[in-house]
Amino acid sequence: MKCLLTRLFSTHLFVMLTGLLLASNPSPGKDFLITLNGSKLTGNIKIISFSSNESSISFENDFGDIYTVHPATVSGFAHAEKGKTSLYESKLLDGRWMFLKVEKRGEALSLYMSSERQLKFTSSSESPIIEKEKSTQIWLQFADEQPFKIYRLNFKSVLRRKMANYPVLVERLGKRGFKYNNLPAIVDLYNQLDKQKGKRS
Repeated sequence: MKCLLTRLFSTHLFVMLTGLLLASNPSPGKDFLITLNGSKLTGNIKIISFSSNESSISFENDFGDIYTVHPATVSGFAHAEKGKTSLYESKLLDGRWMFLKVEKRGEALSLYMSSERQLKFTSSSESPIIEKEKSTQIWLQFADEQPFKIYRLNFKSVLRRKMANYPVLVERLGKRGFKYNNLPAIVDLYNQLDKQKGKRS
């Protein structure tokens, strides 16, 4: 019963977040926060900061006030860039609150992304230079479970275990069209199979 309620709440939250995103039609360049009670606060996202320990955003509201927003204080946010609006959700990961970018959302399985700033040491004219670069992190979340990071080296073994109920899909993992770079398609197929199974039950 608890798992069912958790799944229903997760589905309701996503529908609410997506509904706000699609129904609001923010004007170009208008971002917004989604508060814990589902309200929308329009403004502009100035900075999205990711690290291995935390993530936060710098948000300017419509009055010009700028705030640092921690993911534990909001449900998520929408950020418009180059004509495309991306949705981010707040997630509790190993005791740390983080913003994860929604790439694929399904009732059974969802795909998220985050960026982790890393230090890179280079040298020029015998003087060391420290450069910051972003490394993309991929996350998956099965219904009623916590999100987990997935890596290129272990994705087949992890997903074979997690997707054991669908041997047709498991058999294809690692083959053409079902490699690490095809995770969005794998997530889509998993959700389709889960939906078909639900209809037969």
